[in-house]
Order: sequence, then C-alpha cells, then structure tokens
Amino acid sequence: MAKNINLKNIEEFLPKHLDDVKRAKAKTLFYKNLAVKMHKFYGGKIAVMPKAGIFDFNWFNVWYTPGVSAVSTAIRDDNDASFDLSNRANSVAVVSDSTRVLGDGDCTPPGGLGVMEGKAMLM
Repeated sequence: MAKNINLKNIEEFLPKHLDDVKRAKAKTLFYKNLAVKMHKFYGGKIAVMPKAGIFDFNWFNVWYTPGVSAVSTAIRDDNDASFDLSNRANSVAVVSDSTRVLGDGDCTPPGGLGVMEGKAMLM
C-alpha cells in the first residue's frame, strides 16, 4: 500500500518548547535541507520526454524526416497552426540571469536553475 506522503504535519515533529519565530526558522531549515536532498535524488525536478510513441525505428519517418516536412510547411503557411501541430501551446520559457534569486542575491545563472525549474512547474 502506498504511503500518503505530504508535509502537512511537520509541526508535530518540532519540539513543543519552540516559540513561533524559532518554529518558523526550524521549518525553513527543514524545507531547505529537504530541497537539496530531493533535488539531488531526482537530478532536478523537470523531465523532457516524448509524448508521442516511437514504436519502431520507422516512426522517425513520421516524427522527423521526411514526414515532419508537411508539418513545417503547414505551419509556414499558417503560423497559428503551430498551436495544433506542435507543443507551442504547452510551452513556457523562464529566462533569468539569476542576479536576484528569492532574496539570496546573485546565485549565478547555474545557481538559479532550481528556482527556474520551480517556476516552470508553476506554469
């Protein structure tokens, strides 16, 4: 049986004698430590994978060449067709140089990737 994994009850695991400020700091520290462990476990949090089947090698003739040429010319002739014939309607770009990341200041572009992946999840 699968466990119900949620973070609703972390207050139960904190010492009862902590005042509200210390409880908030303890929860923040817990979330930060868990974030590092979970990001390391999953290798980030976003995956890019095909949603169309590749049932055998010949399907590349449909998804790539020569078949996709018909998709490219259809979109060329009607740009709005890109919403139906590509992933355009389901895409989002998050662009940042990571100079101001969640109050942590300049985290460098690679340092901001975790936040940018999180923003992409929200989208």
